[in-house]
Amino acid sequence: MLHALELENFKAFGKRARIPFAPITLIFGENSAGKSTILQALNLLKQTLESRETGVLLLPRSENGIVDLGSFQEMLFNHDMNRKLSIRIVTTANHQLAIEFIFKRRSLEEEIFLDQIELYHGEPSRCIAKFQPSDASENLNELSNRVVFLLESFFMDPSLGGLRGVTPSKIFGMKCVWLTKEPEYWKPEFEWSKEHRRKILSTLQKQLDDDKEDSNEELEKDNNPQEEINSLNSDIEFYSSDFNFEAYISKRHEEEMSIVLGMQGLLPVGVISGERKPWLTGTGWALLQQHDNRPFEIVQLVMAAGQALEQTLGALFPMGPFRKAAERWYIFRGTSPQDVGYRGDLLPDLLFRNRDMVKKANKWLKKLEIDYKLAIKSLGTDSRDLFEVRLIDTRRKGKENIDVALPDVGFGISQLLPFIVQSLVAEEQIISIEQPEVHVHPKLQADLGELLAEAIKEPHQNRFIVETHSEHLILRLQRLVYEKRIKPEDISVIYVSRGPEGAKAERLRLDEEGDFIDEWPKGFFLERLNELR
Repeated sequence: MLHALELENFKAFGKRARIPFAPITLIFGENSAGKSTILQALNLLKQTLESRETGVLLLPRSENGIVDLGSFQEMLFNHDMNRKLSIRIVTTANHQLAIEFIFKRRSLEEEIFLDQIELYHGEPSRCIAKFQPSDASENLNELSNRVVFLLESFFMDPSLGGLRGVTPSKIFGMKCVWLTKEPEYWKPEFEWSKEHRRKILSTLQKQLDDDKEDSNEELEKDNNPQEEINSLNSDIEFYSSDFNFEAYISKRHEEEMSIVLGMQGLLPVGVISGERKPWLTGTGWALLQQHDNRPFEIVQLVMAAGQALEQTLGALFPMGPFRKAAERWYIFRGTSPQDVGYRGDLLPDLLFRNRDMVKKANKWLKKLEIDYKLAIKSLGTDSRDLFEVRLIDTRRKGKENIDVALPDVGFGISQLLPFIVQSLVAEEQIISIEQPEVHVHPKLQADLGELLAEAIKEPHQNRFIVETHSEHLILRLQRLVYEKRIKPEDISVIYVSRGPEGAKAERLRLDEEGDFIDEWPKGFFLERLNELR
């Protein structure tokens, strides 16, 4: 899941800024300070990965897309083409594994290219590897086979719908140009290797015997097995010696840096070239897993980071500041949507097909004291596909139900309803929304805090990123912390300010009583006191 985001030279942000997330993240700041830039960075990556344009690196705009950011130059801070645009996504996977993409465009005549990929680990983040474009040529048929092999290891996740398709012609290479030599990353496998040298040597010897037996057949296919045979002999000689820690790191470091990753768009999908040791892939890998000492194999880490990125962005559900306006009647589309749609356009069909969700929504309308109750009514006798979304006025106690069409109530209700329903229907999603308080009165703004606090818990376990100006919302969340209904670490309050060198993001911490440990910059929310003087 999403842990943090770092931006550099992206729109309002010039110098690097880190935005830490929590189950509930509230983003405050003055107008045009750069609040929306944070959501736009996430939406840009999601839009790129979901694009049908296979292999695209960045997709700033598309027809009916999530976000429209114009050209690459417009996304750069100060529109300076000499700058490099950097986006780093930190996930909670593998003890905060982070992947950073650095983009460049040399001129307006050239395409955007991926200048560098960097892999980070831990808190605070430490760089463990860097990759740059490789000019290595490859046989696409051979590459396709290798790529599928790795994908079966990392992407055969039933929850993701099976194996993601790969187009070999869209694959390009990224070569490792720097790799950490920090002992903590290499020591576990070194100790395991020393202890299980006999098993490693046995695996290597068996592989060598098999290669020698097949060497004549391989030669007839115009392949050259001698290179692999020489490598195996070298490995056998090394593991037969009394190697020390420094020698081991040197050998493994050289092996890992020889590998060229195959990339399709932003995602690593396999290995183009380089040697992958048999004892790291077969029996040896299984033995290492049993001892909880996995080898420091950079390919595995990059693939894991790519998978974490894909899963995180797949969980992201962005909602803009305005949802689709309510209509008087609807025609059922013939599908059963699982969400309300980014613009709320699927809400009517969802309610039409899921009457249990209508009950849950009505329960929360009552909690939020919205004084209306949802009702779905079919129209006509010939077809049940024509229906209305009506609101029953619950203030008329003891009288005949009076219901009104959704467009006939205040604009705020129709705008807020998709967010309420999405919060209830979703599970383990990252729901982002801009200004949910628009057209909503102060008490309801505060009551939304109750919904957020409930939806981050079981069974929903959702997370929220809310760009807002609402003082009432944060005050309610502070009270919920004070009442011990949520924890201070469940909330990340980010204040975005703008200066001569671009936007800056500061986290304002809460204590166990719900009070702010850090002061609001520039006296934010003190306007009310100033007006009363």
